[in-house]
Amino acid sequence: MTNTEILDLPIADIEVPADRARDFDQDNAQALATLILTQGLFHPIRVRAVGDRYRLISGLHRLRAHEINGVTTIPATISAADDDDAARLEEVMENLGRGELIALDRCHHLFQLKQAWEASRARPLVEVLAEEGGKSFPTPGQEPEVFGFASAVAENVGLSKRYINMAVKIWTNLTADAVGRLPGTDLARKLTELKALSEQKPQMQRRILDLILGDEHPDITNVGGALAFLDRGTEVSPAEKQFAAINTAFGKLTDDALDMVVQNNADRMIASLKRLGRI
Repeated sequence: MTNTEILDLPIADIEVPADRARDFDQDNAQALATLILTQGLFHPIRVRAVGDRYRLISGLHRLRAHEINGVTTIPATISAADDDDAARLEEVMENLGRGELIALDRCHHLFQLKQAWEASRARPLVEVLAEEGGKSFPTPGQEPEVFGFASAVAENVGLSKRYINMAVKIWTNLTADAVGRLPGTDLARKLTELKALSEQKPQMQRRILDLILGDEHPDITNVGGALAFLDRGTEVSPAEKQFAAINTAFGKLTDDALDMVVQNNADRMIASLKRLGRI
């Protein structure tokens, strides 16, 4: 049996590991179920044989979507992975390759990929990736250590070295409490917010999330707003929020672009300068 052969497996024979790399989203599965009914399943799930049953590697949302649709079998390919580490590597690589991960999940996956890369110093990880038909990691000694994990995997996952290093650092610095509270929130979808949160000490991470996810301060929706409130004891005004969002972009304008903005808003800018006593 090759690892590209597609089989129609009974869903009842497929086990789902508890420690999935990607969080399950019921709404995502429901939407996917509707799509599969109208268009069919484009990508089979991936499993590995464990005794007379199968253990899921990738495709949990596809599996649950089939269950929602009342289907009893699902197309699947069989992995040659013979242990949990190899199976986890396959799951991480497929999820990264499909490009469907939100920021929090991508940080988690890259962190796990770094662990696998470090483990490859002691075992032939290149063979696992080669089985998937993709590019392989350099073997130990093939690349100077100074380039590190990000340089070794950047081309494989289609992300910059800077992004990879940032994502791994974010996941490393987020507390277990934060990781448990972030799924399903807007913060989990924004790398800049995750970075800002991860740069705070554990106690501060908890206080920030209490403010953003609680009901007492509905106007506090991001890490910057929470930090401002904790620093001053007051919420950031709508005008201050607008200023923070625009000021950064404004400072990056070229002279030509700045002239266009000024020309298009000349009357308002002149009126503002008069209010401020500048003209």
